Amino acid sequence: MSNARYAEIEAPQAIADAFVDLTRNAHEVTLRFDGTLIHYPVSVMTVDRVLGRCLLDITGIGDLNRMLGADRWFVLHARQASAVMQTSAMRTVEVLQRSTRLGLRCELPGEITFLKRRSYFRAALGQGMRVAVVLRDSRGNEWRATLHDLSIGGCLLSLPADDVHGLEFGDVRYRARACFPNGETFEAASQLSHSHIDTDAQRAYIGVSFDIGLEKESRDVWFYVREVEREQARQASARPEMRPLAASRLFEADGDTPAV
Repeated sequence: MSNARYAEIEAPQAIADAFVDLTRNAHEVTLRFDGTLIHYPVSVMTVDRVLGRCLLDITGIGDLNRMLGADRWFVLHARQASAVMQTSAMRTVEVLQRSTRLGLRCELPGEITFLKRRSYFRAALGQGMRVAVVLRDSRGNEWRATLHDLSIGGCLLSLPADDVHGLEFGDVRYRARACFPNGETFEAASQLSHSHIDTDAQRAYIGVSFDIGLEKESRDVWFYVREVEREQARQASARPEMRPLAASRLFEADGDTPAV
């Protein structure tokens, strides 16, 4: 059975409804120009149903003049924890400037597509993105690991194969505490779901499920997922000019980072 549902929307009012939903800032919205691989972070500010237009905040786009001067079309991508949206081609109506903010007024697209996933997106950490994690059980026992990937529903931890003794799977409760390089920490009630031993590398990979019930906690985790993915994409760009996004604050090393 497929773990995703695909849908196309062409009705103008339904498209406008989808864009109104984007103004609530519950999605990560990016803009990609034709012929480029770079996703620029933008925000949907307003939607005009009568004229079939929307206003984007594009302050974060550095090479705006070159991109818009070529009259290039673009597409918007929007992602939430369990769904991805992509528009058909969109074109600029006008560029607006107010103080230090830049706006882009454009026609609403003729079509949008949705991909809704039952399982959450996982962001994998690349080299140089080390995040230390401590698992602690109710008896005070601790296991030190590193974060391998992260999703809103859990994470995958890596630790030496010889260090897994005493870990229990199933209904046993743990507290997982992650410490990012800048000293920011995240902690969640957790359970261990599965494990895998890489005999060649002598590493154990432990699947962790978060027990998160509050909406704020879910938003916090989703922020970390997006920051991990953004930093990984930034570091993966071999050429400096292909790095339009600033480094994530989470991965800016802090000399006073507390020990986990």
